[in-house]
Amino acid sequence: MRKSLLAVCLTAVLLVAAVAAFPGNRSEDPLGVAVSPQTLILNWEQGGSVTVHTDIPYSIVDTQSLDLSGVPVWWTKADDRGCLVAFFPEEEVKAIVAPPSAVLTLSGFTVEDEEFAGSDTVTVMYRNR
Repeated sequence: MRKSLLAVCLTAVLLVAAVAAFPGNRSEDPLGVAVSPQTLILNWEQGGSVTVHTDIPYSIVDTQSLDLSGVPVWWTKADDRGCLVAFFPEEEVKAIVAPPSAVLTLSGFTVEDEEFAGSDTVTVMYRNR
């Protein structure tokens, strides 16, 4: 009985440690900017849009002010946590990047006119035919 209780407690401690170590987003940016797809294939259609996920509350963003490295925002929404998700035309984003990688910066203003910016690095490549 003690061994099984010890095993359950140890498992619980390890689970809590794992959750604390990996908070849920893959971005190291303080604003949680994460670009998807993480690999842009220049000679391949990947769904029509490049999506930027953030940890910025949607309600504080002036969505008309957003751009991704100079590409104007296409449309926006709030995710299930209430954070900003912005969509950009795939062709326009691909026109400003080159292999092997690119830093894409989301910038804009809050409704209080405070500027913000955050970046993510993506891999850029051509698909072999």
